[in-house]
Amino acid sequence: MAQSIASRVRRSFARNGVWGTIKLSLYNLAILAAGRAQEHRYVHDRSFDLQYGVDTGGVVELDEMENPAGPLENAGRYEAIDPAWFDDLILKTGIKNVEEFQLLDVGSGKGRVLMLGALAGFRNMIGVEIDEGLHSSAMSNMETFNKRVPHADFVLHNVDIRDFDIPLGPMLCFANNPVGQPLFQQFVTKIAESLSAHPRMFVFVYLHANHTEAFSRRNWAEIDSGHVDDSNKHPYSIYSWTS
Repeated sequence: MAQSIASRVRRSFARNGVWGTIKLSLYNLAILAAGRAQEHRYVHDRSFDLQYGVDTGGVVELDEMENPAGPLENAGRYEAIDPAWFDDLILKTGIKNVEEFQLLDVGSGKGRVLMLGALAGFRNMIGVEIDEGLHSSAMSNMETFNKRVPHADFVLHNVDIRDFDIPLGPMLCFANNPVGQPLFQQFVTKIAESLSAHPRMFVFVYLHANHTEAFSRRNWAEIDSGHVDDSNKHPYSIYSWTS
């Protein structure tokens, strides 16, 4: 833990300078003093990792990512998801036959969402991750996870989402605020073009939904929206494609 904090401080000095690091430290201390750190406790909860012998928790900032498959200017940091949130969001989609859907995780990081998908009943899980280090971690995690859940079929891509072709077939796409604008809009438009050319069932689960305007096209119908907990800090929106 001490080494991790020290490395983060060094990176902050390099990125923000002395005064910027001081302001960031004061901001984080204010969060702790206000009790708001509890809102992000799920990020470091190791219960899932300990149960399955994997390493998916924590946060990986952009300046910790090495050898990315594309530019990071619109990318978001990696942040582990609370397993209970995933289960609840899948329930809210109303999908009864998840085994007939592929699960696509955009910004799949260390692979936690993909593993949760396997436990929820999805048979085919596809991950797209720009960072080579996170992709390698996910590959290792899948190898370990498959020893306990051998039926799960994972396909992982270390690629920029601009270069990723949307697979055919029924799909649930999960996105935990992986990128900002304008890249998120471009990706959603790419999905819409694929769906227009090849109509099929498609559901989009958007956690930390900061760019819902990307779904303004009339073919996207909102299924549900709200917050995954009582803090009002973690909004979600769920959409389905209508031909």
